Amino acid sequence: MEDRVLYTINHILQRKKRKITLESRLREDLFVDSVDMAMIIGDLEDEFEITITDNEFADVVTVNDIVEKLKARGLSEY
Repeated sequence: MEDRVLYTINHILQRKKRKITLESRLREDLFVDSVDMAMIIGDLEDEFEITITDNEFADVVTVNDIVEKLKARGLSEY
């Protein structure tokens, strides 16, 4: 699952040319803005075939926070 989330974020943020790890902070390290976050959420919805509400990811700080939110929904690696 971690690889899929990292791939999705890398795809969206490729123009920013930042190294993305699970510990990367979305806003401070990766400079994710609201448009980037909407695109990340949209791609994650497609990748995992789920719907993510606006408030669901409002409190995420790191890439790993996203992974943990997805795991909490019962999603697995496959």
